[in-house]
Amino acid sequence: MTPTTQFRIPTATKDLFKDVCAYRNVSMSQVVINFIERYIAEQTRDPALRRHLSARETELRTGLVQDNRGTWVKPETLKKPEDNWRQFL
Repeated sequence: MTPTTQFRIPTATKDLFKDVCAYRNVSMSQVVINFIERYIAEQTRDPALRRHLSARETELRTGLVQDNRGTWVKPETLKKPEDNWRQFL
């Protein structure tokens, strides 16, 4: 079974959506899932978004992050913001 996701919808919108789904004999969940899948398919045509998602997936899989040159490194090797004051000495 998939996990439950909650989000807020105006009451009038939800009631009308529920009525339309009942009239069409489809589940509200399946309609929402179809809308989400269609949105993902449309949005992932953007090459910049695909690169971002690919980089995010690499981060999650490897634990590495990209530095300012785009090289994959361990997060602890990056300068921390509190180290920036040293450049002004």
